[in-house]
Amino acid sequence: MVLWDVPDAAKAFDRRFWELWEESADLGGARWSLPECAASKFKQEIDTVKLMIVESPNKVAKISKILGDEWTVKASVGHIRDLPLKEIGVAAPDYQLHYELTERGADVVKRLKSDVGRASQVYLATDPDREGEAIAWHLKDALRLNAYHRVTFDAITKEAISAAVKAPRKVDDRLVHAQEARRALDRLVGYRVSPALSDQTGKRLSAGRVQSPAVRLVVEREREIASFRETRHFGASVSFDGGIWGAEWVTKPHLAEGSEYLVDEDLAKRAAACRHFTVTAAVSKPERKAPPPPFTTSTLLQAASVALKLKPEQAMAAAQGLFEGGHITYHRTDSQNLSGEAIALVRALAAPRGWALPQAPRTWPSRDGAQEAHEAIRPTSFEAEQAGDDAAQRGLYRLIWLRAAACQLADAEYDTTTLDLETRSGTTAFQFRARDSVLTAPGWKALTDTDAAEEQDEEEGTGDKEGGASNSGKVPALAFGSSQLADDGKVLEKKTRPPGRYTQASLIKKLEALGIGRPSTFAAIMKNIMTRNYVAEQKRLLVPTEAGGSIVDGLHGRFSFIEYGFTKEVEGSLDDIAGGKANYVDVVRKVDHALTGELATLGTLGPKHPCPECGRSLRSMEGKRGAFWACTGFQQGCAVICSDDGGKPGAAIKREANGAPSEKKLAFARKLAGETGEPIPDQALNNAKALSEWIDGLQAKRGAVPASDSQMTWVRKLVGDGAKPPPGWPDSVSAKDARAFLDEHFKKQRFASSSFSGKKSKKTRGAK
Repeated sequence: MVLWDVPDAAKAFDRRFWELWEESADLGGARWSLPECAASKFKQEIDTVKLMIVESPNKVAKISKILGDEWTVKASVGHIRDLPLKEIGVAAPDYQLHYELTERGADVVKRLKSDVGRASQVYLATDPDREGEAIAWHLKDALRLNAYHRVTFDAITKEAISAAVKAPRKVDDRLVHAQEARRALDRLVGYRVSPALSDQTGKRLSAGRVQSPAVRLVVEREREIASFRETRHFGASVSFDGGIWGAEWVTKPHLAEGSEYLVDEDLAKRAAACRHFTVTAAVSKPERKAPPPPFTTSTLLQAASVALKLKPEQAMAAAQGLFEGGHITYHRTDSQNLSGEAIALVRALAAPRGWALPQAPRTWPSRDGAQEAHEAIRPTSFEAEQAGDDAAQRGLYRLIWLRAAACQLADAEYDTTTLDLETRSGTTAFQFRARDSVLTAPGWKALTDTDAAEEQDEEEGTGDKEGGASNSGKVPALAFGSSQLADDGKVLEKKTRPPGRYTQASLIKKLEALGIGRPSTFAAIMKNIMTRNYVAEQKRLLVPTEAGGSIVDGLHGRFSFIEYGFTKEVEGSLDDIAGGKANYVDVVRKVDHALTGELATLGTLGPKHPCPECGRSLRSMEGKRGAFWACTGFQQGCAVICSDDGGKPGAAIKREANGAPSEKKLAFARKLAGETGEPIPDQALNNAKALSEWIDGLQAKRGAVPASDSQMTWVRKLVGDGAKPPPGWPDSVSAKDARAFLDEHFKKQRFASSSFSGKKSKKTRGAK
């Protein structure tokens, strides 16, 4: 007798047993010994095959090659479960999450069960972050794995994977709870606030815990630009030695109190007319500039946008391809530091190439709120200076290679000369300044001259606010007290510029600075706010749409999640859950209770555009003939439609000239009358408002319509077959809930018959 402790192993044994029976028969063995032979051979096979489950199918070939024939590598293709689309999926008091297999997930689980049944050991190797930890938990639960190994690796290399397999662990519930808390909060904000926001604004809009603050940044910047008033101001410069070098007037001593700019053009003309100068300070000193740190996810996305013109979504796809190909380490990280192993690789690479090294390896301080679960992004092998399957991957890899290698090289060294020159015009003294830096030792700049993630500052116009020395040319070393004669002078006419619009790169930088979002979410934030048409991109600059402005106006001052500090605080709470310092339920409950109070306050304001008949909210819609406004109470029988008048509701489109109710509303009323035995009042038959009031009163009086006998017959059958019961089961199921339950089940059945034979299953994640 053979006993199996691996789920589904018995089924797999049965199939493989008969395959080996036939093989044994071909060898001419005695029939009575064939079962024993087949069983022995199958047991030997299953004892040697190990299964590793990763997220992406693109990793399978590479990892299989590394692990060898004793392993089978399969992919979950990302998440296998999700919260339901048609309901919120999370509720007080314990905020359990109600999961269901996705259509793709059901197929994946079915296939993986067979693979699990043939494996002696199962390794869950989903991505090394909170999202990956959650996927590993779902796989463990859906596949009913009692014995399993959780392994993570930051790079798809033989060394990294071998080390991971030698150090297995169990799924970290703290990381799973942190991911679930993020999911629960996002769902609560989106599903609870979006309908109220739509009613308040009269437009179909969605609110998002992280999405809405991002839209707010773009909207507020645009409004700063709209309210900006240009200031015309002046400076002066003089040139020496035939234009080889020059100096610029320091205007600060001449500014009016409280002013940032010099607006006296006559004074600027006097300064520009000066020719005789005396050197009042001459300083020459060395300066050093350290290299920028290696890439985090945020700075990588910024560099990809600036240097390669890649959108965040494109950059993350290219980085994913490089990671899956084993070319770079894990690309979702907020750490600015390389591992000790990587630093040693760079220093070993630098010596034979003549690159200058600092005495000690470089490290950078941790930034506020950084998780630092992984090292900074770097090549897995610094010997490979080029990698990637397409132009985007190759360009991104080169940026990563240069940044990671340069970060461990010596400072760039400069010889800096600064001259202060003084002159007088009448009783007024004018100070000019010249400055020049000459690179004397390139250090890290031997590899890359600039920080690829930095964009040109668009906040102000050219030149210093207070005057200075921006382009002085080749400044000589002059003696203190020496006299200099200027060749020429000119007035510098300047004007302030409005704040620059955000690009995707600079918006990500701002979000990170405010503590909003995480490495895994930056690209998704950008995609969401533009896909939903809340922000548009014009020549790489982000501009809010009318809908984006409506979201900010509808939320700001009414909901705490739109505030930057609140969003940062929540991110810190999620980190605390991951670190075991906070409880899932406490964190989610705090935000949900705040939402409840804020929604109650919003409800007292009433809709922005009330229906002229029933008082419910009118909502802007788009039809074949253009925009119109429809009452949101259509399910309660109100069929009011209004024309659009410049973005606001116009006159109601009457069904009858005398204001009689529509045929649709009358039909609904007659149906209610037949079900309840309550007659329709005579005055309501010709008055839409009166009929709406009668319908509302009757519905409130009788409560929900019970499910029909025919509906309940099907509901009982399906629940008996294992389906999750609808609300009100078994004695108080409403017609509406029964209809939704049956519609959903038969939709699944249609999918099952055409795509796969497994069926969706729901799983409730218990309170934490």
